[in-house]
Amino acid sequence: MASSFRSLKAAIFEREERKQQYQNQIRGLNAYDRHKKFLNDYVRFYGSENSARVKLPVKTDQDTLREGYRFIRTEEDDADTSWEQRLVRRYYDKLFKEYPFPVDTA
Repeated sequence: MASSFRSLKAAIFEREERKQQYQNQIRGLNAYDRHKKFLNDYVRFYGSENSARVKLPVKTDQDTLREGYRFIRTEEDDADTSWEQRLVRRYYDKLFKEYPFPVDTA
């Protein structure tokens, strides 16, 4: 039991000593060098494979509106029930309410 207590005590002492050395090293750096060290440690620990992942193209609502918007809508435009066309229809309805088109009744 005494030997296990000694080994536990030594392990705790070594861990605390390493922690103290690390803190002293960090305290000796300025903000820029500390930032560089933290980023390098992060990249070294997590690796750079995350940046190598293939990113799928993102289609935003603005892209959808650019593709599907028609100034004058027809019945065929309203027949499609995809989410893109529903978004375009809502935008068209909102735009029509905000800016009513003048109608010549003559």
